[in-house]
Amino acid sequence: MAIDTTVVSNTIQPHFSKKLLEKAVPLLRLAETAQLEELPSNIGATSVRFFRPPEPSLTGTGAPAALSEGVAPTAYRDIAYTPIDVTLAQRGQVAKVTDIANNVGLFNYLNQAIELMSEEFALDFDTLIRNPLAHPSTGLVKRYAQGLANFAGLAAASAANGRLVPRDLLDAMTALRIARAPTFNGKYVAHLPPQLIRDLLEDADFREIIRNNHAEKIFKGEVGEYFGCKIVDNTNPFQEDETEGTYAPTFNSGGTNQTGFIYTAMIVGRGCYGAVNMKKLGATPHKPQVIIVDKPDSNNPLGQYILAGWKAFEAAVVLNRNWGRAVRAKSRFVE
Repeated sequence: MAIDTTVVSNTIQPHFSKKLLEKAVPLLRLAETAQLEELPSNIGATSVRFFRPPEPSLTGTGAPAALSEGVAPTAYRDIAYTPIDVTLAQRGQVAKVTDIANNVGLFNYLNQAIELMSEEFALDFDTLIRNPLAHPSTGLVKRYAQGLANFAGLAAASAANGRLVPRDLLDAMTALRIARAPTFNGKYVAHLPPQLIRDLLEDADFREIIRNNHAEKIFKGEVGEYFGCKIVDNTNPFQEDETEGTYAPTFNSGGTNQTGFIYTAMIVGRGCYGAVNMKKLGATPHKPQVIIVDKPDSNNPLGQYILAGWKAFEAAVVLNRNWGRAVRAKSRFVE
């Protein structure tokens, strides 16, 4: 007996389109602090141009200078923005759901398929943003935990001597202030993996600052704010083993010593990096377009399966590497 595909389509389309938004938003940490540029429809372009504003200088042509009465200035300050182009990459995913005998079972299968795809979409887009930021030469300016000089020194250090300490956050924020990096409503944002947050919470100095200034957040289980830096938990960190710049997969729980891993904390200011916003094309980084194909066709003449998928244009770029710091550190966490 065939399922009435019209009834199925009318029933599930509004519900499951919203499901992807619900699941994806909490996972897209890096997208939340990206500078988003719109890609309008019908412009015949597959790339987006960001503009880096000029930095203040007292030595360039047209800088502030003494004036003489009755003498007009002859040097003018040129305002030039540096263009940064990024080409869009179209990405997507399709799940195949087998036709079944009743609507209840069909709903369960589609629900599971779209929930899984929503999480994988979020992970994919977060990774697309993360990797350029962590690049050792073109990404954010590098720092190493506890003032270590380089990657080799960090790799050779013990977990205790290579872990992230509160001073590392202070040093990174100081560097951003010196670079005059813009803030998010007066605050910088630190994207930290759970392993590095664990080490900070174990630090007595860090706990004292949080307890004195943000006591209510302790009871909510939140990390809090440290001297003007909001700390965000990011479960998709860039991690390395022996080679800097090469992503290393997660250790299996129990067995391999995880204290050898090197994790990257990203402390960023506003405008440090950018991503493309597809809102005018009917999608956003938080909600790609969902497509459900539930009608028989030449490849599926008996309607024996339903296809559900999403597609989105994704692109990310470092706009000003001096407005962010990638702090590499070890962790004392062992599972």
